Amino acid sequence: MTAKTQIDIRRVLLCGAALIAPAAAANAQAQADPQAAEGNEIVVTANRREESLQDVPSAVTAISEKEIQARGMDSFEGFARSVPGLTMNQGVKNRASFNIRGVATSLTGGNTQDPVAVYINDTPVSDTFGAIVQPDLRLFDVERIEVLRGPQGTLFGSGSLGGTVRIITNKPDATKFEAAGRVDLGVTKGGAFRQRYDAMVNVPLAADTLALRVVGYYRDEEGWVRNVRLGTRNDTVDWGGRVALRWTPSDALTVKAEVIHQDSDPEDADAWNPALGKFKRSSAIPEPRRNNLTNYNLAIDYSFDDFATLTASSTYQQNKSAMLLDNGALLGPGTPNFVSNSDPWNSRFYVQELRLVSNTASRLEWVVGAFYIDRKTIVPDYLITAPGLNDYLKATYGVAPGSDSYFDTDITTASTELAGYADASYEIVDGLKLRGGMRVFRTTASYVEKDRVTLNLATFKYAAPLSFSNRASSTNTTWRTGLSYESDRDLMVYANVSKGFRIGQVNANRGTSAIDPADYVIPEGYEPDSTINYELGAKTSWLGGLLTLNLAGFYIDWTNIQIDGLRISDRRSFIANAGKASVKGVEFEMAARPVRGLNLYGTVTVQDGRIDSVPTNIIVPAARGDRLPGLARWKLSGGIEYRWDVGASSQAYARIDGQFTDATPNAFANAGRNALYAVNDEFSTLDGSIGLDAGWGTVALYAENLTNEDAVILKNLSSPNPFVTLRPRTLGIRLTMRR
Repeated sequence: MTAKTQIDIRRVLLCGAALIAPAAAANAQAQADPQAAEGNEIVVTANRREESLQDVPSAVTAISEKEIQARGMDSFEGFARSVPGLTMNQGVKNRASFNIRGVATSLTGGNTQDPVAVYINDTPVSDTFGAIVQPDLRLFDVERIEVLRGPQGTLFGSGSLGGTVRIITNKPDATKFEAAGRVDLGVTKGGAFRQRYDAMVNVPLAADTLALRVVGYYRDEEGWVRNVRLGTRNDTVDWGGRVALRWTPSDALTVKAEVIHQDSDPEDADAWNPALGKFKRSSAIPEPRRNNLTNYNLAIDYSFDDFATLTASSTYQQNKSAMLLDNGALLGPGTPNFVSNSDPWNSRFYVQELRLVSNTASRLEWVVGAFYIDRKTIVPDYLITAPGLNDYLKATYGVAPGSDSYFDTDITTASTELAGYADASYEIVDGLKLRGGMRVFRTTASYVEKDRVTLNLATFKYAAPLSFSNRASSTNTTWRTGLSYESDRDLMVYANVSKGFRIGQVNANRGTSAIDPADYVIPEGYEPDSTINYELGAKTSWLGGLLTLNLAGFYIDWTNIQIDGLRISDRRSFIANAGKASVKGVEFEMAARPVRGLNLYGTVTVQDGRIDSVPTNIIVPAARGDRLPGLARWKLSGGIEYRWDVGASSQAYARIDGQFTDATPNAFANAGRNALYAVNDEFSTLDGSIGLDAGWGTVALYAENLTNEDAVILKNLSSPNPFVTLRPRTLGIRLTMRR
C-alpha cells in the first residue's frame, strides 16, 4: 500500500468519526451489533459484579458474541486493533504482547511480567518470568471480550500495570438444547488456503438444573512466508475445545466444572528478511512457537439471601511449549548460526480465589476476596548450539572444544502471589457515588540454574559448570478511589485514581559479556514497578439510546520501570529498573443508530508517553525523552453496518470495518545509542463482508485486509528475519448453522 493510500484511509476514518460523532458508549462495538440495536445491553463483570457496560464508571470495552461472529474474530488479532488505547504486537504466533495506554517496555515479550494481564474467565493465564507464550484462545462460542483500560491492581492483581484483557466463555444452559456449527474457508493472496471448523452443542441433562456444553474447533491455515533454506512455511494447525458441566440444584447454588484445551502447532515463524525478497526468510532451524494449553476450573457460587454471593474458583493449568530460535552468525558472516533449541518448556499454574460480593439493594455495594497463585516453569535443557561450530573452530583456529554447544543449563523459575482485597462504593446522595478499594499482597519469585556450561568465545574452552539460585520477595499494596455522578441513565461523569504493579524478579544472564567484557554488565536483579492512573471520563447516551458518546482523559505516572534490554555483543536479555515515565492521552468512542438497520461506530485514541528520568548509578538501555516502545500516538477505528429485511424472518447485511495505527518505536532509542532501534510503520486495514442472517444461521462472503496492506508493523533488528507484516488480502466464505 502506498503512503498516499494510507493517508486517504486515515482521512476517511477521521471524517467518519467526526460526522458520526466522536467516541462511544463505553464500547462502540456493543452498540454496533444487532443485539444492541434492539435495545439489549451488554453486562460485564469488570468490578467483579454484574453491571451494564454503560454504568461502569471507568474505561471498559466489551465486545459481544454477536459482534465477534459478525466480524469473524478468531483470535487476539481480530479485536485488538478496534479497541481504543489497545495495541498488540506479535513477533511470533502464540506470543502476543499487549500494550494498553502505552505502558510497555518490549514488543516481543521478555523476562519481565507482561504489563497487561490476560484472563480466561477468572484465571490469569500468563507467566511472570520469561513467558515465551501468551495463550490465545479461539473465539468461537465466547460470550464476550472485556478490555479494562488503565491499572487494575486492586481487583486483578499483579500484571495489570496497564490494564486487563478478559475472555469470557459461554456457560451451559439447562433450559434449552442448542447446537451450532461453522465452516470458514478463505484464500490469501498468493494462494495460501485457510480452513476453520467449529462446533458446539449444549444439552440439558436435567431440566433447569444440569447442563453440558461441548465446544470443538480445528484450524488448518497455510502460510504466506517461506523459509528458503528449509522449505518450510508459516503454516499452522490448531485444534481444541471446551467441556463444561453446570449444576444449579437451587436458586442459591451453582457449580460449574470446565476443561479448556488448545493445541497450536505452527510450522515456522511469520517474520521475514527483505534482503531475500518479500515474504522470504532463512533460518538454520524452523522457529515456531508451539502452545499446548490445558486449563481445569471448578467454580462454586452460593448466594446468601439479602447479604452476598460467595464464589470459590479453583484452577489448575498446564502449558507446554518450546523455544526454537535462530540467533544468527554471532562470530561474523559465514560462520555457524547459533540456535536456541530448548524443548520442552513447561509451566503450570495453580490459582485459588474466594470472593464475596454484596447482593442487596443498598446504597453500599462491596466486594471482599482472597487470591493465591502459584506458578512454576521448568526448562530441563535450555540449550544454545551452533551446528558445525566445532569443525569451524578446528579448521580456523586449530582449537576443537569437542562440541557444537555454546550454552547448556537447566532452569526452574517459580513465583507466588498471596493477596487479600476489598472494594466498595457508597451512594452519598442519589446518583453520586464514592468508590474505593485496596489490595494487600505478598509476592515471591525464584530462579534456579543447575550446571550451567558456557563456551568462552575468547579462549574456545568450556568454563567450569556453574550452579546458582536467587530469590526475591516483596509485600506491598495497591489501591483505587473514585467519584462518579449519574444524573440519569443518559449521563455519567467520573474521576478515578488507580494503581497497578508488576512483581520484581531476578536476572538470569547476570554478569559480563564473554564476547566483549567492556559491554554492559547485567545486574543481579530488579525491583517491582508500579503505575498510578489519573482518569476523568464521561459516558453519555442521546436520542433515546440511538447515539452514545464516551470520552476518557488520563495521565499515568510510571515509577521504577522494569526495562527489558538486549546486550548487543552476545544478545543476552536483561532487566533493569530505569527511573520514571509518564503517559497522557484521550480516548474517544462513539456508536450510533441514525435509522433502522444502520449501525455506526468510531473510536479515536490520542496519546504520548516518554521516559522522564533514569537512574545515575547504573547504565540502562533508555534515556530521558525516549518514547515508550509500541506507543501509537494516533489510533483510529470505525465501521458501518447496514441491515435490511429479506422475507419475513431473514436479514441481509453489508459492513465494513477499518483501523489506523500510527508509527511506533520498536524499542527505546537510548538517545540514539541503540543500534537496534527502528520505527515500525504506520498502517491501515480494511475488512468487509456481505451476508444473510436467518433463523437457521448465517452465510457471509468476507474480505480481510482488503487493501492488501503490507506495512512493516514490527521491526525486530536483533533477528536475522526482522520484518513482520499483516497477512495479505484474504477472501473467503463463512457459513454458520445454529439450532
